[in-house]
Amino acid sequence: MSAPLLSRGTRQRTSVINAMRRAADSAILYSPTNVNSRSPALMQSFVVSQRCYSSALPIETIKESIKSSLLEQASKKDSTFWDAKPINGINGQSLHHEHNQTVDIEQRLSDVVDVDTPINKPDPLDEWYLDAVSPHAALNGFAAGNVSPRIPEGVAPLDSQINDPFQLSRSDVHDISATIGKDLIGTDHPVLNSAARYFFNSDDGRGKGKQVRPVMVMLLSRAMMHTDHQSETSSPRLTHILKSQRRLAEITEMIHTASLFHDDVIDDADTRRGQPAAHKAFGNKMAILAGDYLLARASICLARLRNVDVVECMSTVIEHLVRGEVLQIKDSRTGVADMEGYLRKNFYKTASLMANSCKSAALLGGNASPEVVDAAYQYGKHIGVAFQLIDDALDFEGSVASLGKPALADLNAGLSTAPVLFAAESHGQELIPAMARKFKEHGDIDLALRCIDEADGVKRTKQLAAVHAEKAMDAIVTALEPSPYRDSLVHLACRVVDRSR
Repeated sequence: MSAPLLSRGTRQRTSVINAMRRAADSAILYSPTNVNSRSPALMQSFVVSQRCYSSALPIETIKESIKSSLLEQASKKDSTFWDAKPINGINGQSLHHEHNQTVDIEQRLSDVVDVDTPINKPDPLDEWYLDAVSPHAALNGFAAGNVSPRIPEGVAPLDSQINDPFQLSRSDVHDISATIGKDLIGTDHPVLNSAARYFFNSDDGRGKGKQVRPVMVMLLSRAMMHTDHQSETSSPRLTHILKSQRRLAEITEMIHTASLFHDDVIDDADTRRGQPAAHKAFGNKMAILAGDYLLARASICLARLRNVDVVECMSTVIEHLVRGEVLQIKDSRTGVADMEGYLRKNFYKTASLMANSCKSAALLGGNASPEVVDAAYQYGKHIGVAFQLIDDALDFEGSVASLGKPALADLNAGLSTAPVLFAAESHGQELIPAMARKFKEHGDIDLALRCIDEADGVKRTKQLAAVHAEKAMDAIVTALEPSPYRDSLVHLACRVVDRSR
């Protein structure tokens, strides 16, 4: 059926509305996937009426205008409106709806108009399980100095040929650094180009790091595909999903590497991943610009995934990185932080990227239930918390060879990490003044080491990491069906806690 056009005068007075219409055509997806829903009766139900609009543009008028535009486009004989468009999901399917349900147009219009409403509910960050490692708690599974997490029932033992996380993900992630360095971050500026690729093109492989984040994304993607009883070759759609998840893994590594550029400038670090920090090689200004450039390239790649939920998730990560750095600057000025505030800062700086990357991998899968999406988020969150806690512990136990940076780097930088904060609970009278002056006076570091040893600060830090690793395991085992990929995620959680670098 053909729709009557607006008069020329009205069109001139409503150019702004028409611009909003075009934006809505790109941002809103109304694509019933049931073939029967594309009947002539449905098409005839669209009625487009001629309207005049005031220059004040009331909100209801705007909503009606957008709605009218959508209906007008849908009713055209040669309209591409009904084609499968991968905008809010895969092949035109919305991630908020089952494939056999139609989208509530009024709700989607409200979503577009109310631009301040987040799609993803913020995490309250109100539970850190500190009671599990209090001096008076009965530590389940941590007797006789044991700090290894408990593996849930039903998980197959670690087998390097079957469920080793790094072996199982090798085909998916082995060339991620090369792909990023070669295809995703090229620039015409030779110095910026070299700086941006600094950690992606090292000949000895040290610069690329452990790549835990891409491994998590790809193992989780494979585990969810197994849960759906599908293989990547069963349809072009699944091949596209896996390609999108692989690109997400690359984006995750780009964001993480950008944060390292910025962190090392702020902390004036000398080394990173066993080689000079980027700002030592290129200068502060170029290192900051290289980090900014990586974030910009990651944002472009993220937008090309054409998934609004994922864009919001991963954009939140960048906000959290800034929040975390601001909190660290605040703590460095006072020298004293509470444990919960410290863990919240660590979430922003480390765990948020892991949590939202895992969640985004589930969202890109298209068919994941809300329970699976939440489990993916919880897995990444708790792995991230555990990862940073173990980093804190290793700072007191490692060496330049094992850590890629000097031992006691945090103490020498005046930072009070988890072992120090645990020690302050029982040695606050003598330790807190040293914390406040950032361990700058002679004997402060020796004092801190003694207090940490007497309070079992390093051990309690590892135990808290193990608690969070167990929470990650429980989330993934509960939500996903048994498979080598699911079990590899469990063993990855163990590796995070048991690592020595």
